[in-house]
Amino acid sequence: MKKENMNGNLLNLKKIKIYNLFWLVASIILLIGLIQDHTEDNTFDINVHDTYFVIGHFYVALFLSLGYYLTGLGYWIVQKAMKKKLIIGLTLIHSVILNGSFLVYWLVIAYSKAFLESPFPLFDNYQLINRTLIILSILILFIGQPIYIINLTIGVFKKRKHIS
Repeated sequence: MKKENMNGNLLNLKKIKIYNLFWLVASIILLIGLIQDHTEDNTFDINVHDTYFVIGHFYVALFLSLGYYLTGLGYWIVQKAMKKKLIIGLTLIHSVILNGSFLVYWLVIAYSKAFLESPFPLFDNYQLINRTLIILSILILFIGQPIYIINLTIGVFKKRKHIS
């Protein structure tokens, strides 16, 4: 009886589609953006030469969740609407890079708030967060997104259709 339950659970995990995973992460990002305390100075500051771009965290969360929703929509269109099969390895690599980056970024934020918080309120020790954000952005832009585009392009132009 236990083997059947374990296999049943494994089959349920296999039924989770990649686009559902991206839509789940997009919903979590949007929820984080909505729940954040808006009374604090919650802004994302970008300094480019002599210009500062100040963006509220809610708008960053809205933009990121839109990106994850559109990524899931791309996978849904190719897999469900066009009934094409994607390359599993490329899909897995892309998913690990994007969803793993989201997880790593929030773990680094939690670590820095728990262990690197300065008692002096005017000193922000966000070097670790900034380095992590830069490394993950480069990883996503130069490895993750090209893999996504290549995977969808191969899936669209593949002659053999997905059976199911």
